[in-house]
Amino acid sequence: MSKSQEITIVAEGKTIKGEITFRNESDISLKITSPYSGLTGGLHIPYFSRPYHSFMADYGDRTAENLLKGLWELGSYMAEHREFLKLQLAFHFYHGDYADSECQTRFFDSSFPFCVPIGTQGDILLILTEGRLN
Repeated sequence: MSKSQEITIVAEGKTIKGEITFRNESDISLKITSPYSGLTGGLHIPYFSRPYHSFMADYGDRTAENLLKGLWELGSYMAEHREFLKLQLAFHFYHGDYADSECQTRFFDSSFPFCVPIGTQGDILLILTEGRLN
């Protein structure tokens, strides 16, 4: 496993910073640190593809950059649509039970114009319910 590694990209003229928190041949995880925080993402290479790809090579660097850009786009969407997302949260979780998987599915399907990875959905709910979106 590789130690934490900082990563910086530029997208639409903005500098985006993140940190690779875990990296080995088959798995990579990272978090965005600026301009947003609290969002994480990762990917896994199935065993049958490992002879062709490794996150420890250039493929991993490109994947980390793409993951970071995706987290930045998600954070940007959340910042731009903050009020809409708060209303959707109240509408779909009217009992305050954020663990209800059916409510989560309805919330994410109707609130985001793109697929939100399951591993990132918990981060989003935490950010929205605690009001930590910066």
